Amino acid sequence: MRFYVIALIMVMLLSSCLKQSIPDAMLGKNSGGQGKVTATLSYTINGNAVSISVNDADNQITNPYYTLGCSKYGGYYSLDGISNSGETAFSFYTDSLAVGNYKYLGAYGDMFFIDYYNTAEYAHAPSDSMSFNITSYNNGHISGNFSGVLTPLITASTINNIFGDPGSVLITNGSFTNVPVFY
Repeated sequence: MRFYVIALIMVMLLSSCLKQSIPDAMLGKNSGGQGKVTATLSYTINGNAVSISVNDADNQITNPYYTLGCSKYGGYYSLDGISNSGETAFSFYTDSLAVGNYKYLGAYGDMFFIDYYNTAEYAHAPSDSMSFNITSYNNGHISGNFSGVLTPLITASTINNIFGDPGSVLITNGSFTNVPVFY
């Protein structure tokens, strides 16, 4: 009997040390009353606004992809968003994602970043670039800003792709908030 009393006291003592209550943890609620987190990503592409917003971003259904998130793949992270206008993607080439600037230059080689109404936009020309600043990385969520100069892909080919005018796609006013990082 004494063993059961000690075991019960230990369970109560250890559960009081948890950062979340057991019911909150089971419901997936964050401690501190934060609850569901809304993630956003927005920017303008040649003056046209694109916006993605996901309520309860930590619990997105992935069939087959989530709407807005950042996933780890081997030695890099990929921030991906899907909207009515297309897809946005940026790869952070690092083993350990942290606050800071991540930049991809066209001189590194062709890299896809945005599909805007079925036109793929690449860092292709030497003057092209895409720059993401992570200004906050807290509780498994990243926030920050981005901008870039890209080149449209006119025709995809197995031998030689045909690109449009170099640097003709301008990405401005880019921002992202509370984007969940999935491991």
